[in-house]
Amino acid sequence: MIFTIKRPKSSRFFRLSFEGFKPSGRNQFERYFNAWKGFVRAIFGYSVHKIGDIFGLLSKILYLLVQTPGVLKDYVVVKLIWSRGKLGRPIATFVVMVVGFVVFLLGEVFSSFNFVVAQDVAPDYLTGSSDIIPRRDTATTNIPEDRKRTEAYIYKVEPGDSLFGIGEKFKISVDALKYVNGLTDSSVLKIGQDITIPPVSGLIHKVEKGDTLNSIAAKYEVPAQAIADFNYVLDTSRLSPGTELVIPGAKVPEPVAPPVFVAPPVTGSASYASASPSKNYCVWPTTVRIVTQYFSWYHNGVDIATPWSGGLPPLFACTGGRVTRAGWDPYGLGLHVRIDHGNGYETVYGHMSRLDVSYGQKISRGQMIGVMGNTGRSTGPHVHFMVKFNGIPQNPFSYTN
Repeated sequence: MIFTIKRPKSSRFFRLSFEGFKPSGRNQFERYFNAWKGFVRAIFGYSVHKIGDIFGLLSKILYLLVQTPGVLKDYVVVKLIWSRGKLGRPIATFVVMVVGFVVFLLGEVFSSFNFVVAQDVAPDYLTGSSDIIPRRDTATTNIPEDRKRTEAYIYKVEPGDSLFGIGEKFKISVDALKYVNGLTDSSVLKIGQDITIPPVSGLIHKVEKGDTLNSIAAKYEVPAQAIADFNYVLDTSRLSPGTELVIPGAKVPEPVAPPVFVAPPVTGSASYASASPSKNYCVWPTTVRIVTQYFSWYHNGVDIATPWSGGLPPLFACTGGRVTRAGWDPYGLGLHVRIDHGNGYETVYGHMSRLDVSYGQKISRGQMIGVMGNTGRSTGPHVHFMVKFNGIPQNPFSYTN
């Protein structure tokens, strides 16, 4: 075979042919390079987009933080205006709690270097007055007995309880207990009965329509300011009906006096020792005035009775004195009370159903001593009332109206 050399091509053709020639390895490298370049570009674009979203969210949060104090201020102002100062106590309590917490953190507990543990250090090493030994016992709070209550207390009647005993226990007068609980002189306590105990020596008044602070104060003879201060009454010009107000130091309103019974004169008299009687020496010993038997030579007192259908009325001390006997009499009087009034005078109350006083107790004039009954040798509910001078029975009508 004969080889011949053709005529050479032009320089332009040679250049184009040379530039169009690319090895297969170079083409594969460019494909990989372009793929990675597109991936990096996509990642960069995604990152820029997300960073923009984050900055947008941060700007919204910053805007809310800037606007929140103003909105909170407006809210607090509106609440204070509409509540008319009722938030004063909660705010003051919160401030006191915050101050106490700060003092606790910055006080002696965390600033002292003598903080020791009782289990690790023997007592001999505790020489400084500032040493603190934390105990891991259960914490208890002892409430002082003389701390004043601010709310009424519901007491359940127990066996043997009486209004006088409950009043002595809680330092509340019997009249206040009767008034607050709607009891009358003839009311009898039952076991388990709820008795409302006022928080102070006073009364509880339920506001009715038309009541004002001044009218309530005038009714119970106490200063209006004392009622407002004790019950935190901020708006004294308006009281809501149904609200219960504690009236500290209130006096029980005087009840309507019962009609006076004039006993008929006693015919004849026994040969008893004489004394110097006074019509004002004694008060009538109960609330009923039915006399079934008068004083005579064969009857050493008067019997004051109550109908079977009615409740048992209370009994009152004729005048002040000291109890010399309170219990059962085996000779016919049943449950009875004897009171020594001094100067030779003594009164006796027989056939009682309940005793509200005890031996040695000092009694004031008109104080409730128990309830009329039918104990001992008796044919019906009544009290056998006796007045004695130097041990000799006297006519009770000579000492009382």
